[in-house]
Amino acid sequence: MKSKLLLVFLFLGILNCEADDLNGNPYDYLELSLRWPNSYCLTHEGGCREIVPQYFTISYLRPRKRGGPDLQYCPTPIALLNSTIEANKNDLLKFWPDLRTDNYIDSKLLWMDQWKKFGSCYSMIPDDYIVYALTSRKRNDLKKILTNAGIVANGNSYPTRRILQAFRKAMGVNVDIVCEPDRSGNVYLAEVHQCVDVYGTTLIDCDNKAKGCDDEPIYPYMGFQPDKNPK
Repeated sequence: MKSKLLLVFLFLGILNCEADDLNGNPYDYLELSLRWPNSYCLTHEGGCREIVPQYFTISYLRPRKRGGPDLQYCPTPIALLNSTIEANKNDLLKFWPDLRTDNYIDSKLLWMDQWKKFGSCYSMIPDDYIVYALTSRKRNDLKKILTNAGIVANGNSYPTRRILQAFRKAMGVNVDIVCEPDRSGNVYLAEVHQCVDVYGTTLIDCDNKAKGCDDEPIYPYMGFQPDKNPK
């Protein structure tokens, strides 16, 4: 009798593990990285397109495992299809542009590479990966949040604490910010990282950290006509 009960419990345990593998996620949350194009152009070699957006654009959407290894280039037979790109073309060009070129054909390589690198570790199809990234980007106008807090893209420096507090006050959650230097050692506000639940729908707290930042990074403006946040 005891042997039969043991076999039953073992069988149920196997089923439970299989269900976790099928329904669970190998990551704890999603990280949406939004970059300030002017900073990208000042800190990356190779140059930028002639006119870059004057609003925050998507850098990547990636799954994250707390305390675990980075999830990248996961084996998958699923590819990002051209039909998915075409269906989201306008939003991709607005919110997830390749800052190095305004050529649409070349830009497709960026989105395909992002799927291979990060989307392949995402437990949904490419259509959802793209749509969730775009939807999360549209949720908040980061430039407006900073402007309303008196943090203006004019080449001045602002305390990291003030920047983080502005996002916390406006969004109700903590974000992370990332700064990058140029060749001369000037440090710029480069990216804002938002944390999203595994379903890609709800913002959650990040660590409220400023990575690679001086006490007061520069929030640059490069002389382009300011663009309104696109709809």
